[in-house]
Amino acid sequence: MCKLKLKKSGQIYIPTWMRREINFRVGDLINIIFDGKKMILSTKEEITKENQCILSQKGTLHIPIEIRRMCKFDKECTFKALIDKKENELILLMEKNLLNSQVNNVILGV
Repeated sequence: MCKLKLKKSGQIYIPTWMRREINFRVGDLINIIFDGKKMILSTKEEITKENQCILSQKGTLHIPIEIRRMCKFDKECTFKALIDKKENELILLMEKNLLNSQVNNVILGV
């Protein structure tokens, strides 16, 4: 398991070793499926119901603003990344929302 961070710009970097595990290549059209508190990234052609983006040469994906709003991702979020080799999918589970955790720390006096 690995942790990935969503930047303010909506970009998320997928490490090279992880891209190799699930056969994501530069220029691939990646399907983004939102399911509760998780996002599923897949190259399956039959899955196109949510949103899509192209994997950049730097190994980044731009998560569209519609998905970030729908998922309630504030500026920078951290995800646990799980690889499903059987399905060639990357599953991102929202671990923490930095903005919300900062607000909670102030409220709780932490």
